[in-house]
Amino acid sequence: MGLDMYLEAKRHVAPCDSQTEPMRRAIGAAIDYVPPKDKPGNDASLLEVCGVTVRVGYWRKFTALHQWFVGNVQGGHDDDCPAFVSVDALMELEAQLEQVGDDPASASEYFTADEDETLEESDVDYTLKVLHHAKRLQEQGWDITYRASW
Repeated sequence: MGLDMYLEAKRHVAPCDSQTEPMRRAIGAAIDYVPPKDKPGNDASLLEVCGVTVRVGYWRKFTALHQWFVGNVQGGHDDDCPAFVSVDALMELEAQLEQVGDDPASASEYFTADEDETLEESDVDYTLKVLHHAKRLQEQGWDITYRASW
């Protein structure tokens, strides 16, 4: 049994929102959706999708990062429920990982890991890239959530 962790971006896709119209059209084309004839103008933008979820990051068995999210985002509750990740939380995590990248010995200041787990440079680099994308999506109105499953 392993720990799978996800950082996801979610966006409400309102039918009357011109900003999300290209997204609705692309989803409609991808699934070959044709609105019923009784919809005005047979317009594919009337696709009844109410939201889109994009996986921004995936980790497997990165316990130190999971513990960070439990303590800083989930209020200490380690469950399978998605938890909203604020802009401030992403910025704090990014700053801490950058510190660890510059000074690997500082990892224990921010991250609780199992005795046999160390923060690998590749994990830190990947996570920083994920956080960069997540912050960009937040700026565009996407909600970022974290969830884990055992």
